[in-house]
Amino acid sequence: MTFADVTIVPVPADHRDAYVEFSQRMADVYLDHGAISVTDYWQVDDSTEQQEFHAASVTYGANELRGIARAVNARSSECLVVSVIEWPSQEERDRGTAAATRDPRIQETLTEEPVFDGRRLMGNSFEVALIRRRHD
Repeated sequence: MTFADVTIVPVPADHRDAYVEFSQRMADVYLDHGAISVTDYWQVDDSTEQQEFHAASVTYGANELRGIARAVNARSSECLVVSVIEWPSQEERDRGTAAATRDPRIQETLTEEPVFDGRRLMGNSFEVALIRRRHD
């Protein structure tokens, strides 16, 4: 069964190019160690209202709905990045991430100027329960 690692991290909006360059290098490492795909989603703006994710007939009180940016304490100068690394199975994920974290290309990043605060990165692993795509 397909498995995925999902991370969410606030990144300073003016570090987008640096983040993409960093993430491309990290994607190569994970792909080399068995990942099927690596996808980053960059938050475009904060214009989405939380109510848009709920049924139109339901009313919620002020501050009752919490968005991801609020959950990770993102600052107004930051954008969220949601990253999804897809693996063929949990076993491949466990083997691949163990190898990736020891990979010299990842070890080299420890001496670089960080493009985001790694202490604020949130992540979990998931078994894929549903993938449904529209067929044109």
